[in-house]
This record gives sequence, C-alpha cells and structure tokens, in this order.
Amino acid sequence: MKIFAIITVARQVDGDYIFIKPEKAFKEKTEAESFVKTIAAQRAETISGVECLCERGVFEIEVEE
Repeated sequence: MKIFAIITVARQVDGDYIFIKPEKAFKEKTEAESFVKTIAAQRAETISGVECLCERGVFEIEVEE
C-alpha cells in the first residue's frame, strides 16, 4: 500500500540548522496534492526561535502490510 505524505523541510536563513516535519498523510495522491495547494508551498517561519525558509511537498511512501 502507498501513502502520500506532506513534508516540510525548513532551512535556517543564516546558519546550518535544518528541520524536517511531516505535516499530514493521505491514501490518495490527489487528496495530498489538493491539501498542498491550500497551504503555502514556500514561506518564512520561525521554528524553535530560528528563522527558516520552509518548503513543502508530497512524498510517496510504500507501507508494508
């Protein structure tokens, strides 16, 4: 079975920190793509007091049953 996860990758604006955060997962690719369209694909955000540039995308994941 496959799932489609929305994952945020955040890179520190001035530094070396990288944060990775799974946002949500769906069984259908179309649902995941629709959800991604409702949120900003790229934006600035502060995470744990660190100014970051965030990017989001849909990743296909194979799930063992």
